Amino acid sequence: MRKLTTSITAALFLILALDLPAEQRALLVGVGKYSVPGIDLPGIDLDLERMRETLNIMGFEDKQIRTLMDEKATSKNVTREFKTWLRDGVEPDDRVVFYYSGHGSNNPDFDGDEEDGVDEVLVTHDVRRVTKNGRRMLTGVVNDDTLAKLIDAIPSNNILIIVDACHSGTVTRDVMMDNLSLGSDPIFTKSFAYSGMPEGNTFAIEKELSESVDSNFVSMSAAGDGEKAIGTTSGGVFTIGLTNAIRDSAQQARAMSIVELRDSAAEYIRGHVDEWAIHNPQVFGNEQLAKGALKILPLAEGNGPNRKKLLDMVAKQDRPFEMSANKEIFTLGDPVELRMTIPFDGYLNVITVDSQDNATVLFPNSFHADHAVKAGEFRIPTEQMEFQLPASEPIGPTLIVAFVTADPVNFYTSTLDDRNADGSIDVALASMSHVATRAIQVAPRKKEMYATKIEVDVQP
Repeated sequence: MRKLTTSITAALFLILALDLPAEQRALLVGVGKYSVPGIDLPGIDLDLERMRETLNIMGFEDKQIRTLMDEKATSKNVTREFKTWLRDGVEPDDRVVFYYSGHGSNNPDFDGDEEDGVDEVLVTHDVRRVTKNGRRMLTGVVNDDTLAKLIDAIPSNNILIIVDACHSGTVTRDVMMDNLSLGSDPIFTKSFAYSGMPEGNTFAIEKELSESVDSNFVSMSAAGDGEKAIGTTSGGVFTIGLTNAIRDSAQQARAMSIVELRDSAAEYIRGHVDEWAIHNPQVFGNEQLAKGALKILPLAEGNGPNRKKLLDMVAKQDRPFEMSANKEIFTLGDPVELRMTIPFDGYLNVITVDSQDNATVLFPNSFHADHAVKAGEFRIPTEQMEFQLPASEPIGPTLIVAFVTADPVNFYTSTLDDRNADGSIDVALASMSHVATRAIQVAPRKKEMYATKIEVDVQP
């Protein structure tokens, strides 16, 4: 019998006396749907979800994070949130984070304050093509001059700006990558090009920062001059890389700087896109902020977003079903068996979360891809299944969650990081992805989904 090993561990919520600021604010802006037809971007909702989880890891509470997405992410609303949410009540020692995912573009510089004659802009939902002084330009955007003034008005001395967008160039849509490690869907460059658009040299926030060594903020952008930030249906490659890096740092209880974060994101990009699509994240600004350690909470004792997300997903379902394990306390190496009463004919997904907040898909898996189940008693693994689930390190309690859906939702095949370069998945157990859980989160709350959870413990 072939054996399949997984970590059966888990998470305890840890209350730490951390030296966090009295107040901190974050604003997440994502634009996947635009008022101009034909320029929508996929995966923006996943970018914002990843960033919210990452901010939680960095010590931000949900109440300290505001989000503007799609129709709400207008130039007026973004400007308003800068002038109120990111400014009012903020003290010099408080942390402030602004994140943007969407298109970037260029406008003519009518003020004459740009050496290259171009204003770089973040393209918000209400973008429009117009003509001014005989030149084509965009309205419904936030330009570099405005953004610099908004940031300068924030009284904090610890501001982090993250931009996952391109600044210029031609939009390339429906291009397939030969390296399918991000899936087989088309990729998109996050740049809005239009007829008459001027070509610039660099993103303005980078210019402002590079000229001001005493600035109160540091900026990290997805791509260098002449490069195109890549978006996919799974989210922006840059955003995936930087959020993975912060999670890894939290799992290892290891300090990380913005410069190290840039390098880790760049390494992820190089490993997940074709050579022609590689783009290099850039860091500009206050050197002390750029090289200082980010405040990151260790992902131990249940202090992680995956556990929280799964518990929230189960709590939203008012139709639990029975599930139990063959033991409540396991010794390392003991076989784990799960028994459950399937409420209706459908499709089963079983996920476990360990003490480092790693979420792993136990079922289906590479040894048993068929996850269709019939109503009634069901056991994992059975004697007919070619795998076992021995309890293994790290030790501690674990969360095990099961979902039964009417639709063929498959957490295993919806994985992201576990794919090979050719798009295949050959790992026995795959890491749960945001793409997989999105299918559950948007399912209608009828009789199409049941959910349940149990917790067990593993000892040496």
